[in-house]
Amino acid sequence: MIDFIEGEIVTKELQGIVLKTGGVGFGVKVSNQTLANLPPPGNTAVVFTSLLVREDDISLYGFSSKDERAFFELLIQVSGVGPKLALSVLSTYSIPSLKKALVIGDLAALTAISGVGKKTAQRMILELKDKLDKEMAFSDGDGGYDPVTGGISGEEASQATEALEALGYSRTEIIRAFTGKDLGNMDVEAMIKLGLKLLARY
Repeated sequence: MIDFIEGEIVTKELQGIVLKTGGVGFGVKVSNQTLANLPPPGNTAVVFTSLLVREDDISLYGFSSKDERAFFELLIQVSGVGPKLALSVLSTYSIPSLKKALVIGDLAALTAISGVGKKTAQRMILELKDKLDKEMAFSDGDGGYDPVTGGISGEEASQATEALEALGYSRTEIIRAFTGKDLGNMDVEAMIKLGLKLLARY
C-alpha cells in the first residue's frame, strides 16, 4: 500500500490533482475539501493515499488527513457506495458533521448530497452507525451545527440558504461553502455576503 505521497503539486482541478515526486507524476483523485486544503500548484504537499484496484480500473485517491482517508475507506464498504460517491460525500460535509448525521439518522442531511438517494442514505446509516464513535460525533463546542444548512441551526441559516439558492447556487454548493464556518454571531445579511464570497471560489 502507498501510505502517502510527498511531492510538488503540478495541477489542481475539480476532484483531481497531479503530484510530482521522483520524476513521476501521480494522478490523484481528491475530495473538494482536500482540494481546498492543499496549496496552489508549484508548492510541495503531502497527501495520504488509498489505492483501489479493480478489474477495469486502478485509481489512486488522496486525502489531506488520515481521518478523511479512514472515513473514505469506511464509506466504500457500504453496499452501493463506490469511490466516486464517497468523494461526493466527503466533498459535501466535514467528517464531524457526517458522523453526527449518521449517528442521529439524519436522512435529510444525507440525501442533500449529490448522488445519495433515500435508500443509499438508509444503508449508510444502517451499516455505519454502530461503527462510529458517538463522542466524536457530538464533540464539545458543536454550537448547534446543522449539517443540512452547513451552518448553525435556526431561522437565519435557513433564510440565508434559501436566498443563495434563489441566486442560482445549489444546496450542495452552499453546504460545501459553509462547512466548518462559524456563523454563530451573524445575521441573515452577513451570512449571505459570506456565502457569496465563499461560493465565488468554486
